[in-house]
Amino acid sequence: MRRIILYTGKGGVGKSTVSAATALKCSELGYHTLVMSTDSAHSLSDAFEFELGDEPTPVSDNLDALEVNVQSEIKKNWGVVQTYFKTFLSSQGLDNVVAEELSIFPGMEELFNLLRLIRLSEKYDVVIVDCAPTAGTLQLLSFPEIMRWYMEHLFSVGKKVAKVIRPVANRVSSVPFPEDNVFDSIEKIYSGIDRLSQILTDPRTTTVRLVVNPEKMVLKESHRAYTYLMLYGLHVDEIILNKIIPHEVQDAYFSEWLSSQSKYIELAEISFSPLPIRKLKLLRCEVSGIDSLKEVARELYGRDEDPTHVRIIHTPTSLKRSDEKFVLEIMLPFASKEELELFSKGDELAVVVGNYKRIITLPTTLVGRRIIGSKFREGKLTIEFEGT
Repeated sequence: MRRIILYTGKGGVGKSTVSAATALKCSELGYHTLVMSTDSAHSLSDAFEFELGDEPTPVSDNLDALEVNVQSEIKKNWGVVQTYFKTFLSSQGLDNVVAEELSIFPGMEELFNLLRLIRLSEKYDVVIVDCAPTAGTLQLLSFPEIMRWYMEHLFSVGKKVAKVIRPVANRVSSVPFPEDNVFDSIEKIYSGIDRLSQILTDPRTTTVRLVVNPEKMVLKESHRAYTYLMLYGLHVDEIILNKIIPHEVQDAYFSEWLSSQSKYIELAEISFSPLPIRKLKLLRCEVSGIDSLKEVARELYGRDEDPTHVRIIHTPTSLKRSDEKFVLEIMLPFASKEELELFSKGDELAVVVGNYKRIITLPTTLVGRRIIGSKFREGKLTIEFEGT
């Protein structure tokens, strides 16, 4: 068995607490479990009251934990390529410090965190990921697809060109051309990205769970996050409503909070339907240490519920044939028509939602077929292709 569950949400909603408690529950059920943090501002050490490092550390029976060291991952995965880029940039007159900074591309941290996740998942039954706040998580989960596009379009061409002109260029030019080990390193990364994308978009293996507080701003950000996760074909199977003030709190000071939370709990239940919602009340004291995390796990899952069960499977993207045409459907809940853009070129379809763009490689069935219409209604983008 391999099961990966990623927890994300707005900063401060309680992702680390829920991640750690869920990991403890999985370990108690007999699963060999790893909980890892990909957030640069790690909180797992504080949650467990246990000093964690970059390697899996036992914190309880059947449970290991780690906090990823991003710089170490970059060095291991990107070292050969980075050395070439530093040499190249220095040959163009850039200062060594500037060259080193520019040799690490935006998104590298997110990519190598995920590659580490996939490698580690082979050693465990369950991996629980305490992700960065929403924006960082979206970068983390969308980067493999973006990187794959660049690899497919630029890598193979670059490798062929370099092989042809390197012998001559290195004799007559001061600009260094990459050696085969640079391309081999990139090819290894590309292979990992391809496997990564398959695992992340398989709902039997990987699901995302949004941790939400019943507050207006948190709920709005969670709506956007859900939309963007669907855009990239990722499966959200649960919402955790956290820090709910229990009704037994009767102090007048909290009356407005109770009223406000009641309104936003109802809104969450309606707006996220049919996603299942799990509720967690605000505990009497700060959650820190194994015992208090076990209390959170009991509140979340009772005695026997298994957190690894996929609670719902939906289809973010689907293709069907209807009335002599092909219909591609992409679920984009909470998106608005005004923020949608659509482009098509060759065998690629680009879908833009707000600040996020996904480039979809069309299946063979649709390549060369003209788009004859599109519409967006009730959270669903429908694109029609000619059938003959």
